[in-house]
Amino acid sequence: MTEHLSKTFPEVGGILHLDHINFQVSDHDLATIFFIGGLGLTRDPFRRADETNMGVNVGLQQFHLPRRGATPPFPGLVGLIVPDLDIIRLRLTRLNKLQKFKDTPYKARFENNAANIVSPFGFRMRLHSSKSMPFLRPLGIGYIEIPVPSGVLEHIVKFYREVFHSITQIEKRNGSRTASVNVGPFQKLFFVEKKLASYELYNFHISFHITHYNTARDIIRERGALMGTGEGEVFFCDKIFNPENGDHIFSLTNEVRSVYHGDYMRPLINRWPIIQEPFSDQAEVMLDLERELGFMPGGKLS
Repeated sequence: MTEHLSKTFPEVGGILHLDHINFQVSDHDLATIFFIGGLGLTRDPFRRADETNMGVNVGLQQFHLPRRGATPPFPGLVGLIVPDLDIIRLRLTRLNKLQKFKDTPYKARFENNAANIVSPFGFRMRLHSSKSMPFLRPLGIGYIEIPVPSGVLEHIVKFYREVFHSITQIEKRNGSRTASVNVGPFQKLFFVEKKLASYELYNFHISFHITHYNTARDIIRERGALMGTGEGEVFFCDKIFNPENGDHIFSLTNEVRSVYHGDYMRPLINRWPIIQEPFSDQAEVMLDLERELGFMPGGKLS
């Protein structure tokens, strides 16, 4: 019985919850069209709701999309778990036909239980049906792939294991050597060896909550990687470093939060299931889906 449970419920480690991904966008109207109108996600009505920033709810996780001008797109990949790929496919198809993504890098290719999408902002996403992989909820951010140069994977797993008490390993992923880092239940960071001209991540950062906040902050301060004073229940670490001597390994900003932070497991409003709406454009999508499937989909988000 114990063996069965350990396989079903793997240990989480010292990082309890992946909270959000943050990257800059130049246009909140386009972000609304893609994330809200296309993917069916929900703008957080309580925080980051003014014209300078935008919080997009994805189950219990978020995208933070500050509007501060365009930067080159994030060179990695974001993996989303979604309840219904068919609805997303039809919504994106409709928006594309209306030329909402004209003159952008947008692309989409749908498979049986997944979809590969290049967003209008140029970063890549892979959507997975909630029935196709382990996850606690039918909607959320399951993983983030970050490209790194060869020769740093062992240092990366040491950093996350010793500083944040995460469960880590080096494995093969889609044919590439990859450092796997637990950042919550069934949530991962994948650092993937990939040859690029530049590994600059600009203003991209990730945020997560940890168990041993004060200890980690002290280590990061001692190694010269703390951004600002580190007061309160959140701090930023501006690099991945060798825990033994502070040597720089890879430039990635980690936003680290304690469990006392006000956003820890804050209930987020999500609109799933996306049922027929009283607007002709959304009704058109739902009718297309009903014709294709022979029934109107629905169901509760649990």
